[in-house]
Amino acid sequence: MRFQLLRFTLVDSTNDLALQAAETGAEDGLVVWALQQTKGRGQKNRTWESQPSCSLTFSVLCRPNQEEQTVLGRFTALGALAVARAVKVKTGLDAQVKWPNDVLLNGKKICGVLAETDLQAERAGAVVVGVGVNLLPGAFGADTAMNYPASDVFSETGVSLDAETFLWTILEAMQELRGYLPGDAFTQEWNERLAFKGEVRRIKNHKGETGWFRLLGISIDGSLRVEDADGHEFCLQSAEVLPSSSSSSG
Repeated sequence: MRFQLLRFTLVDSTNDLALQAAETGAEDGLVVWALQQTKGRGQKNRTWESQPSCSLTFSVLCRPNQEEQTVLGRFTALGALAVARAVKVKTGLDAQVKWPNDVLLNGKKICGVLAETDLQAERAGAVVVGVGVNLLPGAFGADTAMNYPASDVFSETGVSLDAETFLWTILEAMQELRGYLPGDAFTQEWNERLAFKGEVRRIKNHKGETGWFRLLGISIDGSLRVEDADGHEFCLQSAEVLPSSSSSSG
């Protein structure tokens, strides 16, 4: 990937700008970075706002090649794994990926990823990978609705990161990871960084039903392999791993 960086002071949504750029022919590797966004989106239409100097919010335009067309569901993980790698480089600490799209440090959410696809004649003309990272306290308001306990990189590591430097560290990791996005090595790294692997956690499925399941790992298609209380294994294509006051690893 060859990155071309567009920097803005204030936007509604970096994903929206990147998708608009895709429609007008922008090339693979366009990066839309905003110091502040007011209408950013997370999974399930949740809001992801950002504050100047406290957050890093950007979107990367990808033009999937033929091989990548078969693994479009991995682009969300591409963003999350790149952030996890960058955290390791800059802080020395291991971050984990909560399936399918959050990055956790010490069990708290510091980053969310939203990948959106521009479909043309049943083919992905573009995938935009939106990333929002909480760098410092104040990245989100105390009254902000959260689907998971949130924090920021500084609070969890004591390391104050320069937003632009950290952005390029993430992009470098994304470039390397994308080199083997369609292969087994990508799924292997995803499994190595999977939060709560081997633990029993509360999960809500696409119907809104909740239950306790052991997380076994990520399947080749990006679905979450779980095991129920009776020992039956199956895969979840759309679900949410919920915060819980208690869990079992036995």
